[in-house]
Amino acid sequence: MKFFRGKKEFTLLFIPDANRRTVRIKLPHYSLYMAPALIVLIWIGIASAFYLLHTNYEQTMSLIKQTFNGQERQLSRQITLKNSELEKLQAGLIDISQQTRAFNAKLEVIKKLKNAAELITLSGKASADGVVVEEAGADIADLHTALLDMGGPEVEITPEDAAILLDGTKQSLTMLVTDLTLMLGTLAETEAMLQEAEHLASITPTLWPVASRQITSRFGMRRDPFTNKPSMHTGMDIASNLNDPVYAAAEGQVILAEWDSQRGNHIRIDHTGGLQTEYLHLNKMLVKNGDKLLKGQLIGLVGTTGRSTGAHLHYEVLKHEVPIDPSPYLTESLPDY
Repeated sequence: MKFFRGKKEFTLLFIPDANRRTVRIKLPHYSLYMAPALIVLIWIGIASAFYLLHTNYEQTMSLIKQTFNGQERQLSRQITLKNSELEKLQAGLIDISQQTRAFNAKLEVIKKLKNAAELITLSGKASADGVVVEEAGADIADLHTALLDMGGPEVEITPEDAAILLDGTKQSLTMLVTDLTLMLGTLAETEAMLQEAEHLASITPTLWPVASRQITSRFGMRRDPFTNKPSMHTGMDIASNLNDPVYAAAEGQVILAEWDSQRGNHIRIDHTGGLQTEYLHLNKMLVKNGDKLLKGQLIGLVGTTGRSTGAHLHYEVLKHEVPIDPSPYLTESLPDY
């Protein structure tokens, strides 16, 4: 290959070998300057391309990192939120489990109330309050203690623990639903029985009419304090101080409130069902005929009016107008007024 320089052009001669044709390429004279420039331009273009690619790569990587960091922070927040929600769910599960146990305990109390109502209604005597409150109160007290007595080391709940608690709670709730379904069938009957038991307790003269428990003369045969002859004592004499309060032994209505020479000031109360009570020798009567009374309501003051040797209350219980022994009925003490 040879270069032939003229005034305005160069001839580029290619001589392969003796057997082949010579190739001539004519080039302008300025091509010697353009070739290096073209090479430089090509190099600059390639460098620029690489620079742009590198810059784009850096920007892409920075965007990817920012996106990843943002997603990582968001994922971290979501994990924290999920953990918090999980703890709340676990706490809620524990609360539900405790409420289930508490409800189950109350259900047992209701069952005992039902049994007590049945017993009271069937027996037709004894106080409904005296039977029920003692048993129900004990259960409620035990439940209260069980829910408040807490202590011990802090141990995290594992998923297995939560699953066991959840399974046990489900079983307890299933049993409760079954029990409630059975009880709802007889709830109206049980409520009616309780109401009947409460009414029976309110109209049964089980309350001591005075605070004193000192009996000076019981029901039955005795020597008359005035004649010293055998006579029938139709009530119970309870020693008391003058003007001590006298209370109705049961709910009822006053059918007699008057004075006579034998009984002095005396009150008779009808309690329905053939039962009546009578209070003799009162110093003062605080009720009148027709008054409706509650059990334990104040009706008069102890005295010694009529055929009496001193301040006391002569108390009688009558069944179908026949005096009977009051002792078996007196099972309740007076409340603190």
